[in-house]
Amino acid sequence: MAATALTVLILAGLFAVGAWSLFAWRTVDAAVQSANGRLNRETIAALTPDAGSIFSQPTTVLVLGVDKRANDPGRSDSILLLRTNPHTGTMSQLSIARDMRVQVPGHGMGKINTGYFWGGPALAVKTVEQFTGIPINHVVVVKFNGFQKAIDAVGGVDVLVPKTIVSWYSGNTTVTFKKGWNHMDGKRAMIYARVRKVDDDFHRQARQQQVVQALQQKMMSWKRLPKLPSVGAQVLDGLSTDLTTWELAQLVWRAWRAKTTHRYVLTGTPAMIGGQSYVVSNRQENLRMIEQFQSR
Repeated sequence: MAATALTVLILAGLFAVGAWSLFAWRTVDAAVQSANGRLNRETIAALTPDAGSIFSQPTTVLVLGVDKRANDPGRSDSILLLRTNPHTGTMSQLSIARDMRVQVPGHGMGKINTGYFWGGPALAVKTVEQFTGIPINHVVVVKFNGFQKAIDAVGGVDVLVPKTIVSWYSGNTTVTFKKGWNHMDGKRAMIYARVRKVDDDFHRQARQQQVVQALQQKMMSWKRLPKLPSVGAQVLDGLSTDLTTWELAQLVWRAWRAKTTHRYVLTGTPAMIGGQSYVVSNRQENLRMIEQFQSR
């Protein structure tokens, strides 16, 4: 999921209502410092330093949604690049299918999400940067249970399901989401965002964006504002990032000041290679989108 977008929502809510109070700042800052401590030095070394402050210079953040199970290092189930550009007053998002077939440094051709499996966030950064050619300045790694906690903390979210979905899910169960408005708690929202057996990764990414937008609407309601410091701490508890509290605050400002948000999803063709399902990049189309992402 879009972890940075969620963090920006929380901080935006705090700061928008004049909550630059000592309590609110300390609550979020303590959680951010803990999140900073969960990122290793190798990952920080893999990042490209900013050309200046986020206020004044374009910056690109890699957001990794990680699905981690017991005795497994995890894979980046969701991969998103977020770019703010104060020169043009825009914000851009670039999503990459987790099954995209790429060169994983030191491991040959494989799915882009295995970069995290083989080398954690450091190799994930290098893999995405090599595939896209986009310098990555910051990284946010979010565990899906952190997002689930945030949804439960605001009493669930309302999502408009475009068509009825019936799909098998883990635990040998079948889930059904009826067409129309659905109220979802954290667990059900995460299932909705992660289901892909009914279509493909591209539709799955659209569902993830729906859940993020629904959470944004719920969190920004006036009756939820007093709870934002505690909600923010819960969400940040599931994050690892190099971004400081001040840098996150700058991202908030740039997001609020953005005149336009551009959204891109890299395209590809599903294929079976060596017994595994991949998405083979539509190179020319994706190069065009990457160029637009960097220039806007």
